[in-house]
Amino acid sequence: MSRNLRSGRAGGSGDDDLPPPPSPTPSDLLAMLVEGQPALGDAMRTLAQHQAQGRHQRQGPEPNKFSDFKEFQDTKPPVFKEAEEPLQAEEWLNTLEHKFRLLRLTEQMKAEYASHQLQGPAGIWWRHYRSTLPENAQIT
Repeated sequence: MSRNLRSGRAGGSGDDDLPPPPSPTPSDLLAMLVEGQPALGDAMRTLAQHQAQGRHQRQGPEPNKFSDFKEFQDTKPPVFKEAEEPLQAEEWLNTLEHKFRLLRLTEQMKAEYASHQLQGPAGIWWRHYRSTLPENAQIT
C-alpha cells in the first residue's frame, strides 16, 4: 500500500499528503461575488454618508442668515459689466467672496447679492440665463 493510505489508516496526521482542495469554478466565483454584493453595497452607502456628513459640517462660523442687502452694499462691492481679460472677472469674484466671508452669507444670498452687481453686458447675460431657469430655482 502507498504511504498516504497507510498514514491515513494508522491515525497519523497526513494533512501534508492530501491533495489540494478543488479550485472554485467560475460559477462558484460568481456566486461568491453575488453573495458579497449586499455587504459591498452597505459599505459604499456608509462611505457616501460619511463623506456627505463631512461636506455638511462647517468649518468656522455658521452663515449669517440675517445680513441684509444694505450691509452688503455698505462694503462697497464692485460692479461687473464686462472683462477684457479673464483675470478681471476672477478679481471681481475674489473681491465679492471676501465680502461674503465678512458677512457670513448663505450660498443663496451670495448668488442673489452678486447678481445685483452685474450690469451692462454681464447683467443682460444674467437676466437671460435666469429666465431659462424654473421660477423657484434656488441658485447658489
